[in-house]
Amino acid sequence: MSHVSTPAPFSRRGVLRPAAAAVAVGTFLVLALAGCSSSDDAGKDAVTPTATGSASAAVAAAQAEVTKLLQAPTSIGVTEPLKSAPAKGGTLVFLSCENGLCQVLAKGMGTAAKAAGLEYKNQPIKLADPATLIAGMQQALEMNPKPVGVAFAGIPEAVWGSQAPAFQKAGVPLIPIAVGETTASPVVPAGSLDGPADARAQASAIANFFIADSQGRGKSLIVNVPDVGSLKIVTDQYVSTVKSGCPDCSVGTVDVTLAQVGGGQVVPAVVSALQRNRDVKYVVTVQGEFTQGLQAAVKAAGLPDVQLLGINPAKFNQQQVQTGEAKAFTLLPFNIMAWKAVDVALRYAQGMSVEPGDGALPLQLLTKETVGSPQDSIDRPEDYEQQFKKLWKVG
Repeated sequence: MSHVSTPAPFSRRGVLRPAAAAVAVGTFLVLALAGCSSSDDAGKDAVTPTATGSASAAVAAAQAEVTKLLQAPTSIGVTEPLKSAPAKGGTLVFLSCENGLCQVLAKGMGTAAKAAGLEYKNQPIKLADPATLIAGMQQALEMNPKPVGVAFAGIPEAVWGSQAPAFQKAGVPLIPIAVGETTASPVVPAGSLDGPADARAQASAIANFFIADSQGRGKSLIVNVPDVGSLKIVTDQYVSTVKSGCPDCSVGTVDVTLAQVGGGQVVPAVVSALQRNRDVKYVVTVQGEFTQGLQAAVKAAGLPDVQLLGINPAKFNQQQVQTGEAKAFTLLPFNIMAWKAVDVALRYAQGMSVEPGDGALPLQLLTKETVGSPQDSIDRPEDYEQQFKKLWKVG
């Protein structure tokens, strides 16, 4: 059901409420790597001012952050070299879903494994059938010799957490990507790659862009999928950043269900909320895919133009940034995530400590000036492969 709410405490990618986990995994990476109620909910759609105060100070602070984030990143987020070059011959397993983003990860991981001197096994699974993930994990443990690591993406710990003890006993690390919060465990040494800290950084970047671009007086709606905790982390951090950083801004959320996401009903929900809040000028999306057709739908409804902002832009979003139909997104570098997965396996094999997320993901605001040519994965710094190889003492 659609509703626009006042800011909530922040709780990103992949944690589902346990009851929703089995249903949601098929939706989550299909649209992400994964408002709206019927019309009788109109009374819930007020976009709420965050506070009262000085807009000029808010704009100056936000603009300082934006200026930094318009610069191309130079670091891959991890700096400590391996103790020695990787041992040859181990096998990295990636349990790869059918989603296009999984395929980007799979290709990148294969390239990284080869660079490290590892064998690579890409084992297909189905997001809509979590049992295939569990079967793939168990098959990986039956390999002889054991793999150097098992990676997968988008499926929350509620689905696979029960398998962790067997992996710990076998000495095989689990390397989840974009799964949200994870329980601290030696066998999940990095937690989630593209985890909560990265999500919050991306959300804060977009929030600061909104504050600066609207001159500290903007009104925005952010699309929220409450049953996907990984996405809710983004929403909560965005709202929290706007609330604390822009006293004269207004912000609300458009809550959509998994059924609406899976049925392509996010855009109608957003348009409905905009019809009840005609003074809103900014729509923020937690996943670029959600907004396909939004600008056309806004025009068809006779609504004023809105500025589109978001995280994880699809190719069409990148094209919109180029043409001005969207204002800004943050990059989400899937190939760098794939190389980080291999990096985690190598560090685990050498008994090294691993930072949460294997260090922060590179972050940049993508605007008309910085977006470049549309790609499945925008990976910056562009010399990321060379940086990893130097740390691995190969090549």
